[in-house]
Amino acid sequence: MPDAYQGVAAGIRLQTSLEKETAETIADDICKDLADDLQGMRRQKILGKDTVQVITVNTFFPPLPPAKLLEVVCRINDWMAEKTANQPQLIGTASIPPPPVLSASGNAPDGEPYMDKAIRALKHAILEQGLRGILIASNYEGVYLGDEAYNRIFALAEELNVPIIIHPAVNPVEAPFVPRKNIPTYSGYLNDQRTSLLDLVMSGVYEKHPNLTIIATHLGGGILTSLGRFEILSKRFPADSWYRSLNGRKVPLPKPISHYLCKIFYDCNNSDVADIMHAASIVGYGHLLTGTDYPWTDDLFTREVLGKLESPIKTDIAYNNAAKIFGYPQIPNE
Repeated sequence: MPDAYQGVAAGIRLQTSLEKETAETIADDICKDLADDLQGMRRQKILGKDTVQVITVNTFFPPLPPAKLLEVVCRINDWMAEKTANQPQLIGTASIPPPPVLSASGNAPDGEPYMDKAIRALKHAILEQGLRGILIASNYEGVYLGDEAYNRIFALAEELNVPIIIHPAVNPVEAPFVPRKNIPTYSGYLNDQRTSLLDLVMSGVYEKHPNLTIIATHLGGGILTSLGRFEILSKRFPADSWYRSLNGRKVPLPKPISHYLCKIFYDCNNSDVADIMHAASIVGYGHLLTGTDYPWTDDLFTREVLGKLESPIKTDIAYNNAAKIFGYPQIPNE
C-alpha cells in the first residue's frame, strides 16, 4: 500500500543483519515497487494484456494490541478488494492477523474472542469482497503452521473452497543470520517454508481438513528433496507420527509424510528446469504452478524457463493448473 512505504522502508534500513547496500536495494527498489498501488509501469509491463496474476500481501507486524492488528488487516483487505474488483487479470487474496497472538489474547472488551472477530472479517473478505484465496506466512511470532492456533483458518478455507497460499515469513524462525551476507533471502526464507510445511503435514492438517487446497510458494522451500530423510527418520522415531484430531484425541498419522506433501500445489517461481522436472517426478505436472515473485524478481527468468518446457506441460504450469484452482477457464493444449 502506498502510504505504508516510508515506514516499511525505514524499518528495512535499520536491519543490522543486512549489508547496507542490500538494505538500500530492498528499501529503495523492491519496497517502492511493492507500494505502486498495483499501477506501476514495471508491474503493468509484466501483466501485459493476456496474463492473470494472483496478488498477495505478505504481512508482518510489530507488537500491537489485537484490536489494532484486526484493524490493520481489515484495511489491507479493503484495499486489495478495491484494487482487484472488476479486474479479470488480477486475483485478489486476503491477509490475516497473526493467529497465535489473537488466540493468546482471549476476549475483546465486548466479550467476543478476538479469533472469532478475525474469522468473521476473513469470511467477509472472501464472501462479500470477492477475494479468492488466503495468504499465510510460514510463521507468526515464531509459531509454525502446525499449531492449533491456525485450525480455524484452515477450516474456513476448506469450508469456502478457497486456497491457502503459504509464503515464507519476513522474519524466519531461524534468524538472526550471518550478518555479512543477505543469507535470509538466499536460503533462510526457504528453510522457514519447508520447516513450516513439514510441521503442517505432521500435525495432521490434511487428516483434519482433507479437502483443503494448499499452494506452497518457492517449491515449498525445496522440501521435495528430503523425502528419503523424512522416511528413514519416521521409522527411527515412530513416536513422532501422530496428530491431535478435531475432538482433541491423539491419533496415529495414517500415511507417510510424502503422501501429504504430494497433496500440496507448488509454485515454481525462481525455479530452473531441473528443479521443475524433479518436483514433477514426485507430485506430477498437475500440481505445479508458475510465478514471478515480483518485485523481488521480474518475469524474464520465469518466461525463459517455461520456454524450455514442452508445450502441453508449459501451458498447464503457466496457466491451466492455477486456472483450475481459481475457477478460470482453461486454455486448450496444443
